[in-house]
Amino acid sequence: MYVDAASASKFASLNATLGGRIGVTRPISEPCYDDSTSVACKYVQENYVNSTFRDDVYGATMYPVWETCFATDRGCVLNYQDPTDPTPWTTQKCELGSLSSAYLAVESTEDVQHAFAFAKATGTLLSIKNTGHDFIGRSVLKNSLALWTHNLNNISYNAAFVPEGGQADVNYTAITLGAGAQWYDVYKFADEHNVTVVGGYHPTVGASGGWLMGAGYSVLTPTLGLGVDRALQFKIVTADGMYRTANEYQNTDLFWALRGGGGGTFGVVLESTTLATPQVTLQVASVSFNRTEETARNFLKLIIDNGVEWSEAGWGGHMYQNSFISVNPLLTHEEALESMKNASDYTLALNGSVVIEELPSFFAFFEKYVPSAEAVVGVHPVLGTRLIPTSVFSNETAKAQLLNAFSAMVPFATVDPQINAVTPLLYNHTEGATSVLPIWREALWQVIFAAEVPWNATEMEKQEVFALVDNLIQLLRDVAPESGAYMNEAFIYEPDFETAFWGDNYPRLLALKRKYDPNRLLDCWHCVGWRGAHDERYSCYPDFSS
Repeated sequence: MYVDAASASKFASLNATLGGRIGVTRPISEPCYDDSTSVACKYVQENYVNSTFRDDVYGATMYPVWETCFATDRGCVLNYQDPTDPTPWTTQKCELGSLSSAYLAVESTEDVQHAFAFAKATGTLLSIKNTGHDFIGRSVLKNSLALWTHNLNNISYNAAFVPEGGQADVNYTAITLGAGAQWYDVYKFADEHNVTVVGGYHPTVGASGGWLMGAGYSVLTPTLGLGVDRALQFKIVTADGMYRTANEYQNTDLFWALRGGGGGTFGVVLESTTLATPQVTLQVASVSFNRTEETARNFLKLIIDNGVEWSEAGWGGHMYQNSFISVNPLLTHEEALESMKNASDYTLALNGSVVIEELPSFFAFFEKYVPSAEAVVGVHPVLGTRLIPTSVFSNETAKAQLLNAFSAMVPFATVDPQINAVTPLLYNHTEGATSVLPIWREALWQVIFAAEVPWNATEMEKQEVFALVDNLIQLLRDVAPESGAYMNEAFIYEPDFETAFWGDNYPRLLALKRKYDPNRLLDCWHCVGWRGAHDERYSCYPDFSS
């Protein structure tokens, strides 16, 4: 249905080499287009916004707009607000959209090497997908051969890990993760070994892919660092076909690039090893209240006025217009109560809810609080983000400007302006050890604004959403013009993305991209070495001029 004769012929030789393991993509919503009364369709409808359901098949992404050709609306999706709505399958044809027609579930180093050789010989486009937690569509590419790393889900513990090429007396407590390992499983495994790792805020986010290489953050980042700060080693097949180990002793330039240069750029990571630290006891602060326009603005002002003090005390978390949840591994319970007194008093005066409690581990916190706070999947979000430097908070004019920006977002936000205290403010990093945007080290917050594109949006409606997100994020760019953005949650049309994502590190990253991918076999939207929107492979991205 989805693979034409020419494509089938092209993939035949590779399929033979791989023992017939090239898969044919089937969109997850296809059963409803085939027979909306079937048991298979009902199962899809019931699980349409379930991340575990979505991550287990190639033909799905967490945000199904990337299961369509965003520019033309051709695809195979349901109405995410009501998956039983018959409109999609009665008015549209089921097509692949941006999904590849063929994919390889990677099992070995040789699989990837064969794929790179095949791409070089035939001019076939390649894409790399893990779980599909991707707001910008980088993990799918129409007409590509998809390399799906989902099944590489091994997890192991080593109390005295020595990076290859290192000396035995320099070792680390570490956890090694296959490319397909997901954070819930990793956290549970770490808890069983009485250690803590820094990772993502959703159970099914991949631990070794775009999150890690793109400067992934955590509520523990203020004290324990970014994901890349804790990366000890990568094993990767680079796009030149070589299998390499990258760490502080060998392939050190590649190690630097992978620690912030972004996923899907230099090769296919098969596993990563991350530093594990002893179990941490956490103070958890959770507050919420029913808001009005006035109380929301006052609460946002309270957050701005107390932000530096809270972060310097070790709090990390997510804050909104009428709630927040934060964790702290540094304070005692009594110290936590005192530290959060301003927020508690404000919330209780509004008859809101305040919980400040001690939990024995990060996994205990994750299980109790994250499922109700994790990002919703199955929807069509458009995000924008900005890092807010600490220097803003010593300038009353800039603080007022920031409050006005937040207030402007409130009436339009799908979620809220999400204020994330997730920068490595207290972490003692080694200067120049990673390739992340340097402003991460000077920032207090990472702020997100999100809006949704309707599943059946017209071109005009899409443009209106793009313009809204761009205009509201511009308010934050104006507050912090010398700052930048977190690439994994950035506006899809972020201006001057090279500077916004990497700053002065971009020229070196580009040189390393050319070194390890001399034939330009890998390319993705706004990645290092991106070919540009004019390239035919990006025909599914709508045109947008701010």
